[in-house]
Amino acid sequence: MAMTVEGARFGDFADFADFVDGEALARVRGENGLFSRLPSAAYTDSGFLALEYQRWLARTWLYVGRGHEIPNPGDVVPVPGHPFILVRNKTGEVRAFQNACRHRGHALVDGPCRGLRLFTCPYHAWSYDLDGRLIGTPHFGGHKVHEVAGFDPAKYGLMPVRCAMWHDWIFLNIDGNAEPLADFVAPMARRMPEVDFAKLSHYLTIDAGPLELNWKLAMENNMEPYHVPVVHRNTAEGQPLSAHRAFVERPLMGCTVEIAGSTYTNEARGEGLEALDMSSRFMLRSPNFFLTSYAPDTIVDSLILPDSRDPRKCYLQNAWYTTSGSRPGEEEIKQWDELEREVLEEDLRVMRMVAKGLECAAVNDGGVLSPAWESCIAAFYGELTDAMADR
Repeated sequence: MAMTVEGARFGDFADFADFVDGEALARVRGENGLFSRLPSAAYTDSGFLALEYQRWLARTWLYVGRGHEIPNPGDVVPVPGHPFILVRNKTGEVRAFQNACRHRGHALVDGPCRGLRLFTCPYHAWSYDLDGRLIGTPHFGGHKVHEVAGFDPAKYGLMPVRCAMWHDWIFLNIDGNAEPLADFVAPMARRMPEVDFAKLSHYLTIDAGPLELNWKLAMENNMEPYHVPVVHRNTAEGQPLSAHRAFVERPLMGCTVEIAGSTYTNEARGEGLEALDMSSRFMLRSPNFFLTSYAPDTIVDSLILPDSRDPRKCYLQNAWYTTSGSRPGEEEIKQWDELEREVLEEDLRVMRMVAKGLECAAVNDGGVLSPAWESCIAAFYGELTDAMADR
């Protein structure tokens, strides 16, 4: 059975119990003591991915992009791994549409565009304005005959997708029925009362590109602190495991690091930014809105997106912002760039090996999660199972 939500097709699916039976669900929910992850098929099977969209991801707000990437009217970006595009219209509003001409379905764009006046299909030159209205159907009724009796262009505009923004961050709700975005992000805002989001200023993006692993593996790694002293032995030497605390405030989860007197300014550090040694918060508002705050005034968002058709593929991109109202110096930006690329490569190595380990039957039971350090992962899968086990 094909899953279609507001015209967006995401493949075939079975039922949640076909992937996670009662025994496995009890392990994931910690009903027998310790919590586990999902069976391996949840990270590799296209049917499970389609079910994720049908019962969870399409019904909530999915973080998909950033406003500063389409700053001017006519700027367009495709949503990685999804059949959608984001566009800023003539009034400065960000809109989202399915990336398909309503004539024969040709994709309208295949990469970022700047300053478009219209969407013009490369196949037969049907054209749409930046609000998705069909305004041109050249020769549709014959040579130099552009209209056809009984054809109403108003019924064949681009198919919209519900879209909203919180500060610089763009979200889509595929089925159109989710709560208001302000309510969705409220737990994140409450957990960061000291952050002045109105002063957000972007200064750095690191794009890991498409990764050959399931999006949930990237999400797990982002939020748990257990791996830090092993994987980031040097790059996070100033954040010892003893300073970390996992926290769960569903639908918010993650970990915090408290370092007394922490700062990242060169003057205080003396040697520049060579390792993470500042108080930090790593927080997920499920399913995929992930923010990290570094004291005193740095925010990093992690855009982790599934590929909507391939369960073994996802997209990862991190963007840095200051909340002080002023841009960091170029030397400091360079130091962040160098340090975080090293941290990212360390994370990518272990995530790829976890994906490889899923080939082993030994981990099909989901393994076991640390109650001290991985309760945030357990909570993430609690969000997933609550959404997917119930229709």
